[in-house]
Amino acid sequence: MDVERLILLPIMVFLLLLTSFTLFTNGQREAASGLADFLHVAYLILLTAFYLVAVLLLIIRAPASARRSGFAPTAAAYVGTFLPFLFAFLGGSEVPAGVELLAVALMAVGMTFSVYSLVTLGRSFGVEAKVRPLVQHGPYRFIRNPLYVGEMITLTGAVCFSPSWAKVGILILTGSVQVYRAIQEERLLEEHVPEYAAYKVRTKRFVPGLF
Repeated sequence: MDVERLILLPIMVFLLLLTSFTLFTNGQREAASGLADFLHVAYLILLTAFYLVAVLLLIIRAPASARRSGFAPTAAAYVGTFLPFLFAFLGGSEVPAGVELLAVALMAVGMTFSVYSLVTLGRSFGVEAKVRPLVQHGPYRFIRNPLYVGEMITLTGAVCFSPSWAKVGILILTGSVQVYRAIQEERLLEEHVPEYAAYKVRTKRFVPGLF
């Protein structure tokens, strides 16, 4: 039984419906307002696409051949995935129009990269650290964890859009958890996927050519 799928699929379907509702109720009005609002609508469209693709991939994804044992890697997988949703319950201060524009631009760029990475990952998509077919094309040609990078860019934009110290703390904690997840996933792949060692030499973890 795929417990991860049983947990994630109803959550992703709910998020898809919620985001779709937000898009259709607010999208047309915001798109007619200005550049920042237009980018926010674009972000909502991309977010809806992300959840839609995630739902489809959870249904058709390839079975895992191995998984990372232990409570910590599994807990980190779900904490890293759902911790940013706390943003919805936190307030923040207003920012100048220029900062707001930069913030929504970051959110749109980050979500674009996330959707691209998710589509490229395809049937190898998962939240927990498990072994599925290794993907080495698209953004995975240059970095090993593009989904995490896209998420952090998006969250950085969200913090800039309505900043608070609580959101900054969540951003830092999420980044730390994602680094831990990446390390655990990479160790598992090294143990079970022979070609991963060569792939790891060719690519960086998060930033092409740097880190």
